[in-house]
Amino acid sequence: MTTRNPTRYCPYCGSSTKETDKYCIICGKPLLTDVSKKQKEESEKKKEVVEEPKKKEKDEISSEDEVEEISEVEDLETDKKKKKSKKNESEEDKFKDIEIEPLPEEVKQKIEYYIDYSDLQINKDALMNKLDDISKLMKEERYEYDFDYKNEVNIKFEAIKTLIKELKEKEKDLKEKTGETFIVQKLNNQIDAKEFQLKNLTREYRLKKIDKDTFAKLKDKYKKEKKELEEQRYHLTEGIKLWIQDLKMELSDLSGQRKINKGRYSAKEISAEEYKKIEEDFNFKMEKLEKKIEILEKLSKT
Repeated sequence: MTTRNPTRYCPYCGSSTKETDKYCIICGKPLLTDVSKKQKEESEKKKEVVEEPKKKEKDEISSEDEVEEISEVEDLETDKKKKKSKKNESEEDKFKDIEIEPLPEEVKQKIEYYIDYSDLQINKDALMNKLDDISKLMKEERYEYDFDYKNEVNIKFEAIKTLIKELKEKEKDLKEKTGETFIVQKLNNQIDAKEFQLKNLTREYRLKKIDKDTFAKLKDKYKKEKKELEEQRYHLTEGIKLWIQDLKMELSDLSGQRKINKGRYSAKEISAEEYKKIEEDFNFKMEKLEKKIEILEKLSKT
């Protein structure tokens, strides 16, 4: 079946024309057959001109959002780099206006338990070494034939075993009082956990698994909690440092007294026996203080 072109008429002479004719075959004047096509083309061009700024505006908005998102995500990375390069400085700067108070007595008591526990370990190790030495005596030939010697060795062996048993019981008691983790380390662990939460939150946001509002709210929440933990740690570590200063002053005072005691001996004010006894007392006190300071410095590390 042949498809016929719709009939059109010349606007000048009224003669019938085809849709494809550009000129009237009767009067020769140009026809308006292309007007609708031209209007359509012009309309399309206008539409493109209008849509182009819209698209450009949309792209700009999208780009602004991405920049804002990237900026927010990079905040954490910047904070992390600053912390890595200026950890102590940033913490001191962050809490520089906070007045440091002496440690609460309950915290001091707990630290004393740690010190006692450390001393106990040293004593226990020393006793274990003595027990090994006595065990070697039991393998000697004399132990087999000398009854008095054998009895003496056995008494020492049982005495040291009893002391070790008592220390182990005390060790168990101190372990319960001190807990598994010291409070500074516990705070360090909690701060590390908050840093992990912030890092994980950033990763989830980058992967578009959470929206912008949720990211912002959780980021503020975790940062606030982290700062509170850091403030607690700062109070605690600075309080321990104040205690260390007091102990060092006490140690310096003992050192001065020890020099005076030596001067008294040199001046023949006291006997050699008396000097030796006082010197042993100074040694004991100073070694205990030095050990205490050493443990406190370890406990205050962040």
